[in-house]
Amino acid sequence: MKIATLKENRIHGEPHYPVSTYRITCPPNRPLLDLHWHDELEFLLVTEGRAAFRVDAAEYELTAGEAIFVNGGELHSGRVVGGSPVTFRAVVFGAELFGSGDARDKIHELYVEPLLLRRFAVPAYIGGGAPEALDIAAMLAALFEANEAEAPMRELTTKGLLHLCLAKLLRLRGETEKPHGPEGTAARIDRLKAVIEHIEANCEGPLPLRELAAMAGMSEAYFCRFFKKMTALTPVEYVNTVRVQKAAELLRRDERKIMAVAMDVGFNNLNHFNRLFKRRFQCTPSAFRRRLAGGGGFHREPAE
Repeated sequence: MKIATLKENRIHGEPHYPVSTYRITCPPNRPLLDLHWHDELEFLLVTEGRAAFRVDAAEYELTAGEAIFVNGGELHSGRVVGGSPVTFRAVVFGAELFGSGDARDKIHELYVEPLLLRRFAVPAYIGGGAPEALDIAAMLAALFEANEAEAPMRELTTKGLLHLCLAKLLRLRGETEKPHGPEGTAARIDRLKAVIEHIEANCEGPLPLRELAAMAGMSEAYFCRFFKKMTALTPVEYVNTVRVQKAAELLRRDERKIMAVAMDVGFNNLNHFNRLFKRRFQCTPSAFRRRLAGGGGFHREPAE
């Protein structure tokens, strides 16, 4: 699962076993988890250090032993907090793991569908010492241990533990009166996702604020406020983040001059590009390329 700035297209697991686990380690002052979303559900468990994760508009600071739950379609991202490395483990899984969706499937009807449709208000933050949170964290730790050790029958263990985690999570639920309407927050988030995908696909060219706001169906002022509320960045900061991230991807596989790479992702000023790149990766583009050539790696590895 690559660091993404838009909807992930990766297939997690297999069609008949839609589950993947990941182990992510990140030093301080490096990007931890860029803004993205996917249709699958996800649990993330911090095992070392401190990290702040955003889920839609809310941010949660986690320490070792605490977790978050991300429902399908929710925007989420993460950053390191403090001066120590962060390690977290993630399990991403399709809702079909809990039922076929058939009208006769009682589990899907009673629990899965209401969760996906946001009829249940389940917490994103799983921590703080609550008994249910401790139980979920312990089960997630067992799940990751089984997968990393490639334990016998780990698929069965994983599926069983995810069912138990979901049951514990649903015990903490509240009920919403009804799903968000056409003009509710969910609809605005969907329009924001369309803008994010547009930025990702067109970052090499001009992206006027008025056009982005029009795509979202908002005034420029409201769009800027809503964008920052959901992403913790202004639209300009986000565009620059996408451009710098794309530049890093090009530097991994492209031998062209750095100025050519900068221009390919929408920068016309090399000094400006170098400054933003260094702010994001704590090194210049040249040093970044040398580190890659010397075998320096990045922090995301699947635990499969």
